[in-house]
Amino acid sequence: MTAQDEREEAALRPGAAERFLRAARLCRIQDLERLLSVSALLKEIGELIHALQKERGASSVYLGSNGTAFAARLAERGAESRALEQVVRARLETIQGPPDRLRSGAQFYSRLAIALYALDGLPGLRRQILGLALAPLDAIKAFTDLIRDLLAVVFEAADVTPDPVISRALAALFNLIQGKEFAGQERATAGTAFARGHFGDMDRRQLRSLMAMQERSFYLFAEFADIDQAVACRAVLAGPSTDLVEQMRRFALDETREGLVPKSVAETWFDETTRRIDALKGLEDRLTADLTGLCAAKLTEARADLDTVGPLGPETVMPVALLVMASGRPETDAETALGLYTLEGISPKLTRSILDVVQSQSRQIQDVSTQLETARTALAERKTIDRAKGVLMASRSLSEENAYKLMRKVAMNQNKRIVDVAEAILSTADILHGLTPGNDPAP
Repeated sequence: MTAQDEREEAALRPGAAERFLRAARLCRIQDLERLLSVSALLKEIGELIHALQKERGASSVYLGSNGTAFAARLAERGAESRALEQVVRARLETIQGPPDRLRSGAQFYSRLAIALYALDGLPGLRRQILGLALAPLDAIKAFTDLIRDLLAVVFEAADVTPDPVISRALAALFNLIQGKEFAGQERATAGTAFARGHFGDMDRRQLRSLMAMQERSFYLFAEFADIDQAVACRAVLAGPSTDLVEQMRRFALDETREGLVPKSVAETWFDETTRRIDALKGLEDRLTADLTGLCAAKLTEARADLDTVGPLGPETVMPVALLVMASGRPETDAETALGLYTLEGISPKLTRSILDVVQSQSRQIQDVSTQLETARTALAERKTIDRAKGVLMASRSLSEENAYKLMRKVAMNQNKRIVDVAEAILSTADILHGLTPGNDPAP
């Protein structure tokens, strides 16, 4: 081969820039393939979350009414959740194996393990609810923690944004899911008070907080959703069910109203909030389908572009967002008040709102060490409850069962968790013990 031939062959070989651009496109294809590979699982987890939200709402009314209402509905909701749980578990069997298509496979499988441990505790939780062995707030918290763990799987699996358009679609979907979860918590929290027959100050504070968080989530959803999706959401939020829900909210928040709330209102509240949440679930399904179609189209486009690497130009520069923590710079711009700066390709509004989503999710998603700490806290709470039962058994000559029932009754009446009542009992016992003869402090 002559020197001229060698020079011509070298000119035909791809340069370093072209090789790296091809590598970048391969990574983008893998990201899109990863998102599509778990799309069926995400949809089925979404169905399970929706069923658990309904079961949480029915459980709150059942417990709030002291077992006199919603027994049949609770059984139906539990059966629906169990059936969908089996669907999810069956799907998990099909994705076991080397996580070759999951860039953050360790985190994804860790989230799955945590969620499955939480699901394993469902039968025991249901037995406690049916036996009226939980205060309503404890049951709501247990379901909410489980739903949080399932949402963490969704977030981890879909935590890929290889394209600004997909970033926007994901931001819209996550905010809608978050708003729907806050609506589910509102259904359960206010449902307990309606079933109990009265609203206290704490009930009203919780209701106002959940209403505000829904409004924030749906506002952010509208920022990212396409026009048709935003219009559909406005139609849901302005529907007949929402009108009645608003009336019942005003009824619940009216501090001047005297007398008990008719307990029959709990059924109306549950039905109307469920219609509203079901409509939001329909919109969530639409967004999930749209996201899947978008990813499939982008994947087809990326594969077609893989072997067409040409000279680099301005159009090949990828948008970049930088998050600068504790920048120390004066916060004169509302869009960069969180220390967020953008380069070409992503608007400040889009980037800041995506950050809002990530921050909101990260506050709720617990890592494994936090899960262990939660388990330790639960064990400590159980010991506190057992000690309080002992105090009541000794001071009031009660059986263990009756001592627990008394604490549960107080917790319901005061809208507290049982462990809070137990701590109050122990504190009172310690004070009284300190004032008994022979225990006076030394002069």
